[in-house]
Amino acid sequence: MQVPLAALFTGLLAGSEELLSAARDAVEGEWGPIALASPPRPWTESDYYASQMGPGLLRQFLVFDRPARVDSLAAAKLRAIALEVAAAAGAAVPRPVNIDPGHLGPHNLTLASTKQAGHRIWIGHGIWAEITLVFRDGAFQPLPWTYPDFRRPETLEFLSAGRRLALAKVRPETK
Repeated sequence: MQVPLAALFTGLLAGSEELLSAARDAVEGEWGPIALASPPRPWTESDYYASQMGPGLLRQFLVFDRPARVDSLAAAKLRAIALEVAAAAGAAVPRPVNIDPGHLGPHNLTLASTKQAGHRIWIGHGIWAEITLVFRDGAFQPLPWTYPDFRRPETLEFLSAGRRLALAKVRPETK
């Protein structure tokens, strides 16, 4: 059986437009052209990252043009961590950017994490996979553990557009 393909996407968090732009450039250099980008918006869902990243964070989602093998998620997360470390060199805050890669597939959205939890599956190299959204009845559906910003209507709309774009590349016959 051939390894299935999905769209690689990432969520970015950064404390300024300049840091967000630098992160976009870094991930585009790593994973290729960006096919779809959400508008940056204030991230108000939590103060979880405030001690590392400072206040006033901005959130942006990106979907990449090239399909990715679904078994590449751990490698993508490890590269994201390396990009974060590189961005922190000489930065004013310990963690100037957060890069969270995942896959958009026909049936779900899967995120990579370095944190273990009951709803995550080990995929190797210190990385866990989490199904964050399922695609059912024509739309992405949140799960009990889905992060608040992934529940927002505009995020679900953006991710659905990314899914449609991905399916056109992965399975051209899919409508």
